[in-house]
Order: sequence, then C-alpha cells, then structure tokens
Amino acid sequence: MLQEAKAAGVKAVWLQPGSFEDQDLQYAKENFESAVGGFEDGTIGGEGWCVLVDGENMMEAAGKKVATQRL
Repeated sequence: MLQEAKAAGVKAVWLQPGSFEDQDLQYAKENFESAVGGFEDGTIGGEGWCVLVDGENMMEAAGKKVATQRL
C-alpha cells in the first residue's frame, strides 16, 4: 500500500497502531515528506500515534490550524 501511495504522489502518511511492521514505518519515513507512526515524543495513547487520540496535537505541531465542528 505504501509503495502504491508513493507512486500515486502521496506526500504524507499516518500509520495507525497495529497497521504496520517496523520495516513499513522505516519505509514511510524514508519515502514520504511526512510520516507519522510508532512512538515518539508527544504521543498520548499507549499504542503509539493514533489519529483519534493524537491527531489534533500532531496537526498543531506541524503548524496546521485545527478547527473543530459540532455535528
């Protein structure tokens, strides 16, 4: 999947906990402008970067404005 994303021109990927092996994360970090996955400073969840738990923090760390909307 990561190879297909790279070939399609995807610039950034987020690897959810449990969805990848160590070599997949290494490939992502080497082949994309931005790759999030695993454990690094700033993770809140006990399983590594999770978009539902850490998504807003990661976006803010990347300098992106986070807007919330009530549905």
